[in-house]
Amino acid sequence: MVEFHAPWCPACKDLQKAWNSFADWSKDLNINVAEVDVTINPGLSGRFLVTALPTIYHVKEGVFRQYTGPRDKNDFITFIEEKKWSLIDPVPSYKRPDSPQMAVVAVFFKLSMAVRDLHNHLVENVGIPSWASYSMFAGVTLALGCVLGFFIVCIIDYCFPTGSAAARKLEAKKKEAQQKKGKDNKEKESKKEKESTSQDENSSDESQKSNKAEKSPAPAKKNESKKSK
Repeated sequence: MVEFHAPWCPACKDLQKAWNSFADWSKDLNINVAEVDVTINPGLSGRFLVTALPTIYHVKEGVFRQYTGPRDKNDFITFIEEKKWSLIDPVPSYKRPDSPQMAVVAVFFKLSMAVRDLHNHLVENVGIPSWASYSMFAGVTLALGCVLGFFIVCIIDYCFPTGSAAARKLEAKKKEAQQKKGKDNKEKESKKEKESTSQDENSSDESQKSNKAEKSPAPAKKNESKKSK
């Protein structure tokens, strides 16, 4: 069982006594009882997507369930002993604290806490007015948004070009298609020339053979004339 709280939260202070008493029963119940200060561990609270305080989670064998029942020591004990946690639907896979997307959310939680701490430092220690601090953060946010938007537009324009860039790509594709057609036509013509030359050679060979066949019977006639004499 894990409880998320903050030092400035009145409801968390009211729960603290019952939670400590429940933690004393952890060995008897064969469980681990923990508490997390969201001001010290903003990344962990971001992974669990803690948006209200106090928030309690039941964790068993990698399955996460949010506890929403009564918040008293005896209620916590019966929740574990009677296995009432099995009646609660687990956290969906896309909200699991150990999922990659929740790791990204944890980074944003850390960033927000860092910005808040910096704001408090500028106002309390440096002496900058609150409006000046907020204006500075607004300007930085706008600048980062412009830079990020520029890069996104460049990436989209490269992947999905429009206008002149698209026309250039179409022309390049047409040229490639024409070159391929030209190569195919040349290959076809060369094949036809080879076939025609081979046919001419075959016809010349056949004509030579026929001429030889016509000339070969002449000596036989001479021999017959000699015998008759």
